[in-house]
Amino acid sequence: MHLGGLRGARAVTTALLLVIAGSGFGASGTGASTSAPGVTPTQIDVGAISTLSGPIAADFESLVPGVSAYFDMVDAKGGINGRNLVLAHSLDDGGNPSQFNQLAHTLIDQDHVFAAVGMATAFFSPSYFVTTNTPTYGYDVTENWAGPDNLFAAGGSVIYEPSASEAPAYLAHKLHSTSIAVVAYGVSASSDACASVAKGLTARGFHVGYTDVNVSYPGSGISSDVQRMQQAGTDLVVSCMDITGNIAMARAIQQYGLKTHQLWFNGDDQGTLQQYPSLMKGVYFTVAHVPFDAPTKYYPGLAAYLSAMRKYEPKWVHDEVAIQGWESAALFAAGVRAAGSDLTQQNVIDQTNKLTEFTAYGLTNPVNWEKSGHAGHVYPDCSAFIQVSGDKFVPVFGQGHQVFVCFNKLPKIPVPVAPPAGMPGA
Repeated sequence: MHLGGLRGARAVTTALLLVIAGSGFGASGTGASTSAPGVTPTQIDVGAISTLSGPIAADFESLVPGVSAYFDMVDAKGGINGRNLVLAHSLDDGGNPSQFNQLAHTLIDQDHVFAAVGMATAFFSPSYFVTTNTPTYGYDVTENWAGPDNLFAAGGSVIYEPSASEAPAYLAHKLHSTSIAVVAYGVSASSDACASVAKGLTARGFHVGYTDVNVSYPGSGISSDVQRMQQAGTDLVVSCMDITGNIAMARAIQQYGLKTHQLWFNGDDQGTLQQYPSLMKGVYFTVAHVPFDAPTKYYPGLAAYLSAMRKYEPKWVHDEVAIQGWESAALFAAGVRAAGSDLTQQNVIDQTNKLTEFTAYGLTNPVNWEKSGHAGHVYPDCSAFIQVSGDKFVPVFGQGHQVFVCFNKLPKIPVPVAPPAGMPGA
């Protein structure tokens, strides 16, 4: 789940082999000596801090499996320059901000990791990672990642709230919606995004008939919201809640007989769909990566992800947070690979910041780490729309060799434009 509201083995195809060979998923060689922390002639030790226990653990626990699967794939091919990538320390902050700060010191001062790869918590505090210049990669649900050049959130470190209404506006236009409801939890990571959605939709000329961005976690009292939606004639609901809240809302919508479309920013999880197929029927989602059910013949990067996850982390194959872990690991590996024999923390940071069209080898929107990855937002803005159909999340609007729908910054109805250079499938 993304609180911000906006992230068995299979045979390897010929296309996948070409991608692996060309992109450097794995690269053998001889590890040169280095004095960098966490580095030996045979491996590079990194660490992670995630929320693995407590009431919000389900929202973050799958990031580390995505990291681990990527590392396992690379290590099976000889590592990078003869060194394996090892997630040596995976720590649990229990959803406690003070515990997170303590564990940050543990990773750096006691465990002496080379980098933090797999940060997945609502309580990420960057200060110690910045002051120690530790390369840091992970999943952003707050704005704490933006700015410092050693912090690399999957898909870019900037959460640009003004763009949040673009995909909902496009969907509302396609569905001819006349009354839209917007709901979110009463915490900034959820409410800020959906407040921007409501504001943006109104500015674009849509009627937002009902808004509640202060829903109590985990969806307590959502039934009364649904009753008010019914009174407002809602025909499209946009939700920034997590899976739990969205399922509670869908149950209430079904109970009260409200005939409405739904757009969830969180919850496109295969396990959840298997558990609640009737409640999720027809629900729309937007994702920034190639959808899991997109045709792999057009997306060898997706084929690589699915193959490795099915082999090494089969429980988490179709998981939105796991794929962000994979992206984080891929970005770290790209920096290590580019650093070559000069394997220092600073050089890995410098080399990562020279990547101008990073897509996690064909999975996501290109990120220009040299110019905008830490400090800005670049148009066109692209998303893939998916919709629940039976037991699958099926791409809609953009299909086949191009599943992404891209928009320029426009004041009214978003009009699809050509995808930017480097876009997967372009």
